Amino acid sequence: MNYPRAPATFTHPGVLVNRAQLNFVKAKVAAQANPWYDAYNAMLVDPLASSTRSPSPVPTVACGSSSMNPSIGCFAERQDALAAYANALAWYISGTKAYATKAISYMNAWAGGIKNHTASNAPLQTAWSGASWARAAEIIRYSNAGWPSGDIAAFEKMLRNVYLPMILGGSKNNVMMEAAQGIAVFLNDAASYDQAMARFATRAPAFVYLTSDGSCPKAAPINGFTTCSQVQGFWQQYSFPENGIAQETCRDFTHVGYGISSMSHIAETSKIQGTDLWTTDVGTRIRYALGFHSRYELGESVPSWLCGGTVDLRAGKIDFAITEDSRALQVDPTVCSGSMSDDGGANRARIILEAVRLASSAQVPSLHLLIARESNILQLELVLRILLTYLPESTEPKVYIDLLHQIANSAVHAPSQSSLRPVQNGKELSDKEARYQVRRLHLLPLAEEQDLQAGCTDLLSLFLIHRARKIDLETGSIPEIQELLEPFLNRDPYLRTWTVSNILPLRRLNYEYYPDVEDPYTLEAFERLEGRPAIDSFLAHSVRVGGTETIQSGRDIRGVVGPWIYGESSRKRRKTYHDRRRSSLVSPRPAGQVASSKEEECQTAWSDVNDWLLDLGLRDFAAAAETLEQWDGPSDVDYDGYNDHEDLDVDISQTLTLCYAQVGLSMLYANSETTPSTFEKSSGVLRKVSHLSSSDAHPALEEIHTSSVPFVSKDYLDQLSEVYLLHNALLRRNNPMTSSTQASVSFASLVLRSCVVLQKLGNPKSCRATAGLAAFAKPEEQMNELHKTLQKVPVKTRDDNAWAAVRQQILWLRNWQFQASGIESDDGKESTGIFGKVKRMNAEIEMLRALLRASCYDLAVHVYCMQDQRPIADGTLEKTILSVAMSFYDGASNGNRTRGGVLKASEIVAAFQNHFPQSQYFHEANALLAATHSMSFYSLTLQHGVPFQPVNIRASRDPLSLIGKILEQNPRSYTKLDDLIEIGRNLVRAKLGSVRDPSSPVEEGAKIGSPNDNQDQQLHESSRRIISMASEAALTEGDFDTAYSYIVNRLSPALPTPDQPPEATTANDRNDDDISWRAAYLAGRSSPSSSSSPPSLRRLEQRLELLSLSLLLAPPPHLVEILHVWRGAETDLTALLARESAEEDRWNSKADHGRTNIIPGGFAPSAADTDRAANQGITRARSAKPKPSGGNNNNNNNAEDAPMGLFDVARGAAKAFQKSAFPLRDSAAAAAAASGDGARGGGKMSPTSVLAGSGEDSGSEGKGGRVRKRDVVANAVTGGLASGIGWVIGAPPPAGGKG
Repeated sequence: MNYPRAPATFTHPGVLVNRAQLNFVKAKVAAQANPWYDAYNAMLVDPLASSTRSPSPVPTVACGSSSMNPSIGCFAERQDALAAYANALAWYISGTKAYATKAISYMNAWAGGIKNHTASNAPLQTAWSGASWARAAEIIRYSNAGWPSGDIAAFEKMLRNVYLPMILGGSKNNVMMEAAQGIAVFLNDAASYDQAMARFATRAPAFVYLTSDGSCPKAAPINGFTTCSQVQGFWQQYSFPENGIAQETCRDFTHVGYGISSMSHIAETSKIQGTDLWTTDVGTRIRYALGFHSRYELGESVPSWLCGGTVDLRAGKIDFAITEDSRALQVDPTVCSGSMSDDGGANRARIILEAVRLASSAQVPSLHLLIARESNILQLELVLRILLTYLPESTEPKVYIDLLHQIANSAVHAPSQSSLRPVQNGKELSDKEARYQVRRLHLLPLAEEQDLQAGCTDLLSLFLIHRARKIDLETGSIPEIQELLEPFLNRDPYLRTWTVSNILPLRRLNYEYYPDVEDPYTLEAFERLEGRPAIDSFLAHSVRVGGTETIQSGRDIRGVVGPWIYGESSRKRRKTYHDRRRSSLVSPRPAGQVASSKEEECQTAWSDVNDWLLDLGLRDFAAAAETLEQWDGPSDVDYDGYNDHEDLDVDISQTLTLCYAQVGLSMLYANSETTPSTFEKSSGVLRKVSHLSSSDAHPALEEIHTSSVPFVSKDYLDQLSEVYLLHNALLRRNNPMTSSTQASVSFASLVLRSCVVLQKLGNPKSCRATAGLAAFAKPEEQMNELHKTLQKVPVKTRDDNAWAAVRQQILWLRNWQFQASGIESDDGKESTGIFGKVKRMNAEIEMLRALLRASCYDLAVHVYCMQDQRPIADGTLEKTILSVAMSFYDGASNGNRTRGGVLKASEIVAAFQNHFPQSQYFHEANALLAATHSMSFYSLTLQHGVPFQPVNIRASRDPLSLIGKILEQNPRSYTKLDDLIEIGRNLVRAKLGSVRDPSSPVEEGAKIGSPNDNQDQQLHESSRRIISMASEAALTEGDFDTAYSYIVNRLSPALPTPDQPPEATTANDRNDDDISWRAAYLAGRSSPSSSSSPPSLRRLEQRLELLSLSLLLAPPPHLVEILHVWRGAETDLTALLARESAEEDRWNSKADHGRTNIIPGGFAPSAADTDRAANQGITRARSAKPKPSGGNNNNNNNAEDAPMGLFDVARGAAKAFQKSAFPLRDSAAAAAAASGDGARGGGKMSPTSVLAGSGEDSGSEGKGGRVRKRDVVANAVTGGLASGIGWVIGAPPPAGGKG
């Protein structure tokens, strides 16, 4: 809600009465004029004004309901405050110092005594007293009454700490707001003044009803009423058919009088402080309230609808404020200065005094007649100074305009129907007294210093300007000033300039544009404004009017700033001639006083407007753009008909217009907003700039690929610098980016349309950033921005048409002269565009990447593979396609090629592979995708709980190790050996890392991927390594048979013959051997995890078989370790054989001794059978071959001599190896002889052929006898160890198989 705000400077005295009003009453009392004289005497005889009365302060004023029960100091406080006010009035009117001293004593006593107010009526009590304290203090403080500054400070502290918080804290009544307003004026407290007036703005409508309020009175927010019924109950009135009903009407008219009095006091104080409430809703409500209640006070019958037909008419006396009609005369000698000479004639003195008297009382017709009759004495300058000094400012101009015309033209005629009143002073004053009083007249000078500095010499013009300032100071009525000046505007150019540049804009600001502004301008303050602060002040309310979105800055520049700038030359002259003072009003203009050139003057002032517009563009670009739309520049000024006949010089106007157009371009580069609406408004700004600069460089924003696109040369871009985009450089006339030229407008247009394209592509940028990108960015910076733009394109995937348009837009952004056909040569030269420094092929590569990301494969194939001249070279195209595919692959979270990034990569490869049928890279990519897809069916988690992602394959130095993790984390996955081998083979085909175990030693120069490698060998090695890992996984899960099967059937390498030299084996052979012996050794050393289930003979034989294989293939450093495991297995086998032999002997013994009863159904042997069995046993014992000397025979003498066991062979081989390698030659020869001619021929033997050889040893049966597997193993171990270890230590094998 609008409400009167505190003025910039408070007027003092200014509570209820001002100095002029006090002087008016003082004059009336001095003249013993009634009713003032009688009222003054009545006040003096009142006990409150008694000189013997003393103050009665109390520390705590406690006032209950109606200031009774309790009533401590309530009456004394109110009466003492009224007494202080009565004595203050008596002092000012009479000038008797005793009254001032008495008033001061009351205020000092309470300032030093009171601490607080309490009880229920404390807020009202405080307000009643506070209102009177403020009135009294204002008069005493500002009338030279001798109130010490220390006492004033104490009194201020009392009002601020004891009264003001209580009043503002409970301001429900009008008197509380009256008191708060008065105290705020005395304290110069603008915040408290505003708070009080804000409350009053809601309280006044809630106290007096108008039918325009609706069917129910308004409620003050502080009362908290929300419904009409609540308000009606509070008013005790339920129908409101007439204006003027008051809240307290149904209570009693006495309280109505209290409320109306306070409202009038507030209105009058507000008027003194610069806001006239009498002409507002407040004055209307007071008038209707007085009229309504006066009817019933005067005897009119009370209607039944009003308070039930009965009202309490105890209205009493209503204390109204001094209104406008009572302020018709003001005499204030303190404003007079200078002197007037007396020619010594008493008659002349009396005429002058009579003229002063008539002017003071505003008796203009009589003064007119006096001037007409005494024109030889009352000449122009004297009359004007008398009128300036004594004619009340409230006198309407129409009363004395005719007189001014006549005296200015030296043709004063007596007005009709007037009579000259007698010269009263002539009869009462002696000649000496008359001359003395004339000398004491302090007539104001017509001219003020600023007008002299501006070069004004016309007396009437000086009078009118000075008079206008006095009227504004006293009444603030600009319309009255305008009424006074208009008839004389053509008399003097300075008067017209002053009126146009001050009164016209001030009238518009205060009365037409912003009548409700809280702090209206005074003429004095308006004239002091200069430069940029003036522009800021004039346009402070123009952007957001009344809280709406209305933009009125264009109107205000045209109607306020433009006329104000019209007087800029006068303000500059005042500065130029500040030190030159005039002693004569009629002296000619000093020599050399020539105004500055109009161009310089206007440019200085209009440059401030341009600065303001640019700053507005930074704060609110929409408002600045709207301002440019509303206003056509310095030539577009509304002088309201006062100055239409004077126009700016054509050249000056053109210069100023171009400067104004430069503001528009500067706003574009200063603005940082990137919304579509901003770009649309920017387009409007450019249209305006094009119009102002007579340029056609800005067609519609949509015309991007047409011939109408403006051209910007490379030379123009080369001359630009980042310095030109600095804020303080934007408005420089030599700035090539913002000065209104064809090139700058064309460049700005292209930049703006580039912004629109970027915004549509999802990468919005301001004009400043876009211009910098086009003109100053390095090639790599433009490339990064192009990449970012294509990353953000909001077009849906697989929309070929939309992406084809995107490509056209990108190519246009690279080259602003790119046509719709898309044909553009790329000769290596830079283009003009925001991506102009990016080579065409690089731009196309980024575009291809974007198309692939958007799944626009058909469009990409059509553009980049099916054209006669491909935009991208084949090799680069192939690498780009696969690079994008692999980027999706690397970003995938799942390896399944039917979803996510792997699907995307598969689609890209599939879309282009037919166009690159011979490409090895596409084959590798397909192999990688196949391997990844197969691996996706297994559960795989990396370290620290990181789930497997396809990128792990490409990032791994050893991709095959991932198969090992699959085997670890997927139970029984080793059974899917063929699938795992195929995965490995695809990894090899994809050319990823190494297929060898990183822990295995690899000779230098034999690494995978080196020129010595081939894919077949890599595939072979990967298969063997995966088999090894599968066998290990099988062992881990306790599946020895599967591991044994994988090693024996799929992992055993071909063995060299004993006589084959070591250098005959290759690195690949050795690598195969390394994989095989490690796998065999790992399986051979495995044993049952549970000790409760001893190993079977078959298992031990298999382990020894595997260990024998590892002994044959392992390098020398590992033989000791393998033999150690061998001994353990041998011990187990020996123990097992011993148990079996003992068990067999036990059963045989039972059978031999005829214990047939043990076997159910058995028959006792006959004596012949028993003898035969004994003889057979003796025969076998005798024919048995003796055992080696180191052997032990622990068997029962009756047991059958078994052939030499495998453990005997292994133990013998170990002992032989420990003693010397040479005794192994015979064994090696025997093994070689057993191997047949093939071995002697230098060929290789497979481990299975060695283990299954037919050679006999001393423990085996004859040629036709049974050969047990462990015997074969023994033979193989003996021969293998002899050959293998002999080769290790350098011993040649025995020739011909002989020792």
